[in-house]
Order: sequence, then C-alpha cells, then structure tokens
Amino acid sequence: MRTIRVIGASLLAALVLALAGCRPEATGHMSGTLERDRVELVVESNEPIIAIHVADGARVEAGTLVLEQDPTRLESHRAQALANQELAAARLAELRRGPREESIREAQAQLEAAKVLAANAGRDAERQADIFARGLGSEFARDSTRAQADEAAAQLVARREALAALLNGTTVEELEQAQAALRATEASLAQAELDLARTRVLAPMSGVIDTVLYEVGERPATGSTIAVLLDDARAYARVYVPADLRARVQPGAQLSVALEGVTQTYQATVSWVSTEASFTPYFALTEHDRSRLSYLAEVEMPQAGELPTGLPLQAWLPGD
Repeated sequence: MRTIRVIGASLLAALVLALAGCRPEATGHMSGTLERDRVELVVESNEPIIAIHVADGARVEAGTLVLEQDPTRLESHRAQALANQELAAARLAELRRGPREESIREAQAQLEAAKVLAANAGRDAERQADIFARGLGSEFARDSTRAQADEAAAQLVARREALAALLNGTTVEELEQAQAALRATEASLAQAELDLARTRVLAPMSGVIDTVLYEVGERPATGSTIAVLLDDARAYARVYVPADLRARVQPGAQLSVALEGVTQTYQATVSWVSTEASFTPYFALTEHDRSRLSYLAEVEMPQAGELPTGLPLQAWLPGD
C-alpha cells in the first residue's frame, strides 16, 4: 500500500509540474478540465431491451435510434384504445344520423299491438266487474282482470313514449355525452401511441455516446438512465478559481488556457462563476492549494470542439 501511495503521489506531482510548464508562471494559475454537457437518456417503460444500436464512444446525430424496447404489450394497449375510439365514433355518428326507418316502423307496430291488448284487457275487466256486481263471480277474478287491464294500459303508454322518442330524434344532451366519450377515447389512443413510440429511445441532439449502461435482454426500471450523451454543440472549461483571484475573474473576463498534450494556447471567456466557495478538489491543484477555498467557474471554449472531454487544463489571466 505504501508503494502505491508513493507512485500515485509522484504521478500527481508530475501532472502538476507538466501543467505548470504550460504557462510562464505557476502563481495565479487555475486548474480544471475540458467538459461538455452530459445528457442522460432515460426509458419511460420497464419493457425488456431488444436492440442497442450504438456503442460507447459512437458519434450520433439528432434523431439517431439509440435503443429499442419490446413493444408487444404497448401495441396491445394501442389496439384496445383504437377499438374503443372507433366504437365511440360509431355511436356518435348513429346519434347524429337519428333513428332508422326500420326502428320507427317497429315502434309503430308495437304501439298498435299495445292498443289492442289494452282495449281487450279493459273489456275483460268491465265484464268481470259486471258479473261480480250481480253476484255471479268472485272478487279474485274481478281484481285479476282489473290488474291486467292496468298493466296493458301502462304498456300502451310506454310504447307511445318510445315511438315519440324515435320521432323526435337525438337530444342535445345525448350528443354532448357521446362527443365527450369520443374525446376521452381519442386521448387514451394518443397516450397509447406515445407510450409505444417511446419504446424507441432517440438521441435528442448530436454528440458522442459516453456510455451505454444496459445490455440486450435487461429490463430497466421506468425512469432509468440507459445511456449518457455528451453534447458536442458546446465545449467549455470547468476551472477552480482561487479565492485571491476571485475579484479579477468575473463573467466576461478573458483567460488564457493551455490543455494537457496540446501545444496551442487558447483565449477563452468566463461565462459563469459560482457565488459560493468550497475547498479545491484534491485533483485540481497542489497539496498546498487543496486547503484553500476556490470558486467553480465555466469558461467558454468553442475552439476546442474536437478535443476529447476530460482533458486536464490550466488557465490564467493574460499578463499574469
């Protein structure tokens, strides 16, 4: 363990010396790394992965297919939603068209039959009432025929109302209910189609696939990050500004930047500086500087678009 720590310390010291050699002086330097925005690609269902179309380090354009999940279950949901939408649309069309001639003729025939039954039942009730009044019939027979006559009269009223409803057509309330039902099924269908489409994960922008986190056959949880994309539209330096330089390093300030392994020195512009100080990370400065407070800053470097992400760098104010 002691040997490993000695070797690690030697490598870190060599890195700091190399960075220091990139500029005239070590005083007032700011160390950091070249960065790009990281975009996490997530899945919105927990279906199994059936295909991965990119590899780590691959460059992709916006809209490139990155990964596919099994669409079988969501396809069935879409089919069900489509069937419900078609049913609701047919019902609305039926109400708008109104009753068919066949239905009206059937209701008229049922009304005529109800009239005959009601008339016959009424005459039977009258005969039984007359027989009972002369003492030749039972009270039970009289009441039974009266009840049958009342039932036939009620059936006649029901048939008459049914025919009137057909002749008057669909009410406004019925149409509104059918229209609302159709809108609900259309929304369900749109959601099902969206869920199905999102089993195909596409790159939202051009960039480089930093890493793919799953393999074919795995079932990621809903909302899981399945890949990380580095946005190549913007390259910037993330540097740590020592407290004694904070007053001079403001948004808009110009810095000179030297990257590890690159002979060219870049001129860059500070775009943002944190308002809160923190201790300098162990990898950024020397052992002495780590105990000092520093401010995280971002420096725009559009000229470094082709350089790899993560390159160590050193920045300083021109003239220092």
